[in-house]
Order: sequence, then structure tokens, then C-alpha cells
Amino acid sequence: MSSELPRIREPAQMTSAYASVLPSYGSKRDPGKALLQTLGAPSTAVRDRKIPQDWNAAYNTHVRLSDKDKNKSETQRDASNRLIRDLDQRTKTKQAEINRQLQDRITTVSYWKQRLNTEHASICQEITNLNMSKQKTQQALAATELPTEVATNCLKNREGREAIDLVQDLVDDELINELNLLSEIQRLMQTRLLDTDNRLRNLNDCKNSLELDIRDKEECLRLDEHCYKLNNGSSGLQQVSQASIYEGNSQGRKSTVDDHENFSQKNLEQSEVARVMSVLQRELNDFSINKSNDELQKQSELVGAMFRQRLKELTDAKTGLDSQLEKTNQEISSVEDSLHQLREALRSKDGPMKVATTRFAVRSKRPNVEQTRDFVHGGLMNEINEISNSQEALKNQIACAEETLHRLMKNKERLQQDIAIKKKSIQIDEQQCLRLRKTLNWRGFRPAGM
Repeated sequence: MSSELPRIREPAQMTSAYASVLPSYGSKRDPGKALLQTLGAPSTAVRDRKIPQDWNAAYNTHVRLSDKDKNKSETQRDASNRLIRDLDQRTKTKQAEINRQLQDRITTVSYWKQRLNTEHASICQEITNLNMSKQKTQQALAATELPTEVATNCLKNREGREAIDLVQDLVDDELINELNLLSEIQRLMQTRLLDTDNRLRNLNDCKNSLELDIRDKEECLRLDEHCYKLNNGSSGLQQVSQASIYEGNSQGRKSTVDDHENFSQKNLEQSEVARVMSVLQRELNDFSINKSNDELQKQSELVGAMFRQRLKELTDAKTGLDSQLEKTNQEISSVEDSLHQLREALRSKDGPMKVATTRFAVRSKRPNVEQTRDFVHGGLMNEINEISNSQEALKNQIACAEETLHRLMKNKERLQQDIAIKKKSIQIDEQQCLRLRKTLNWRGFRPAGM
């Protein structure tokens, strides 16, 4: 901005007060010089004085420079105001964008945290379920101890059978099969328990990973929510140098958003896989328990059937032996009666024999010619021979009867021994083995709730 510069007006007329004291220099007077000379100023000062044109030029120069600086200052102030407004707007926009990004980040982290919490609850429940399945499997393994003990004791008890009854029959075969089956089931249950322990370790590892991830996200949410609540008027704000921020970040592991999501997604997938494998393990445990229980129950029923069949055979054999013993006793009684009659008959021949021999001896004393072989003599001879033959026949029959009686007594003794053996075998199978097997509660092999 320019303005008309004032000009210095030269004095046209001196006042009367100065005119009387100032010297005159001709037609043209220099009042300034005259005044300086009057005041006694040095001559050098007179030479340094400026003319009005210089003063006007200097004044105009200062005004122009002032206007130029003022214009430049106004331009600078306008630029500064625009810069302030732009930077303020950019700062507010960036801060609003950061707030939105923080809110989005809080939403994202909260989403992942919720998924992790849901999976954590699921895996905790699965750990509980698998522990219950493990407990059932342990109970199933423990439940095989009593059947094993019973089957072993049955085999040991049946070793107490005697003589011909100590036979490798179907009962022994099925008891051995039962022991082999129990041994296989025990190995199977132990394998299932080892697999279950491995699944539990895997589940616990996934659970720990989820818990660590959840704790990190909770801390992240706490920090991000705190940052989201901060504003320019918040208390406790402090200026932090960028170098210290970078140094703090460099101490930890930096990850991208994709790395962050992939990390949580990997934890979720590993946990889901572990849960699926755990469910399969539980189903396999239940299947093994149920199948083993069914097989053992069938084998137990088969062993019971073999015991009942063997007991029937033994009972029938004992009944037959008892019948034979009764018949033998009856026959022995009959033979003894017959033998008694034979002996009585033999004794009854003694009188006739004595009579006949006495007669024969008396008649042999007849004198001379009277000792003839008459009909009486022949008759006595025939009677003596007949009685003698009868006695011999009775003795032979008595010997045969005695031999028969001896055989019958031996047979009776054998029958009694065999009956005693059968009784002992029946007592072992029925009183010891079957009564012992009745203590088995096969439903107890399958744990409660299955």
C-alpha cells in the first residue's frame, strides 16, 4: 500500500527575532547555515547534513520496505493460519481415523476373544468328558480282575477232580478261552487308556494355548480400550519420544494383522481337531467297553452252559452208577442167598453120605459067602457115588458162586469209588465253580451310565 509522501517546506521568511541576529549572505540566505554558524557548530557537522530530497527518498524507502514487509507478513500470517487450520483438521481427521481403527480393532479382537472363549469352554467340557471316559475305561479294566480270578480259581478247583474225572473237557477249554479273552481285553483297555492319556495331553496343550491367547487378547483389549478412551483433555498424558516407542516395540515380536488372525485361527483349528479326535477316542472307548462286555458275557454264558452240560453228564453218570450199584447189591444179596442154599444143600448131603457109607461098611462085615454083590450092594455103591457126585457138583457151584460174589463185591467197590469220584466232581463244579461264578456281575463290567 502506497501513500503520498510529505515534503519538507522551505522557510520563506524568517521571524523578526531571528532576522536581527542572523548575518546576511546576499540575495540568497541559508537560514540553517546561518543558525549553525551563530550557534558555533563545528564545520564538519555542516558537511554531513542531508538535503530534503535525501530525507524524502529515505522516507519513501522506509515506507516501501515497511509495506513490503507488512505484505509479506500478512501473506505469512495467512499461510500460517491456513497451515494451522489444515494441520488441525488433519490431526483431528487422523485422530478420528485412529479412533475408528481402534474401535474396529477392539471389535476384531473381541470377536476373536469370543471365539477363543467359546472354544475354551468347549475344550474344557471335552476334557471333562474324556476324563469321564477314561474313568469308565479304568473301571472296565478293573472289572476284568474278578472274572480273571474266578476263571483261574475254577481251573484250579477242577484240578481237584480225581482219576478218570480229571479230564480236559469242554469246560476246561472254555475256561481257558475265557482267560485268553480277558487277557486280550485287558491289553485292549490298557491301549485305550494310553491313547486317552495322549488325547488328554493334546487337549490340555490346546487349552493352555487358548488360555494364553485369551490372556493376550484381554490385555490387548484393555490397552486398546484405554487408548480409545483417551482424548486431548485426558489427564495423565505425556510426551513420549518416537525413539523410545520404537525401542519398546523392538523388544517384542512384531506381527502383522494376518499373523495375528492366523495365530488365533491356528489355535482354534488345533483345538477343534483335538476335540474331534477326543470325541472319536471316547466313542472308541465306549465301543471297546461295550464290545468287550458283550464278548465276555457271551463267553460267560458259554462257560455256564458247558458247566451245566458237564454237570448233567456227571449227574446222569452218577445216577447210572447208583442204579448199577443198587442192582449189584441186589445181585450180591441174591448170590449170597444162593451160596447159603448151596452150602446148606452141601451140608444136607453129609447125612445121606454117612448113612450110605455106614451101611456099606456094616454089610462088608457079612461072613463068608454072605458077602455077595447083591442088589443092595450095587444100590449102596450107586447111592454113594451119586451123593459124592452131588457133593462135588455143589462144591463146584459154591466155588463159582463165591467167585461170582467176589467179582460182584469188586464191582461194587469200583462202583462206590466211581460214585464218590462223581460226587466230588459234581461238588467241585456245582458248589465251588458255579457258586463262585455267580459272584460275577457282568452288568457291572459296563460302567454306570453306559
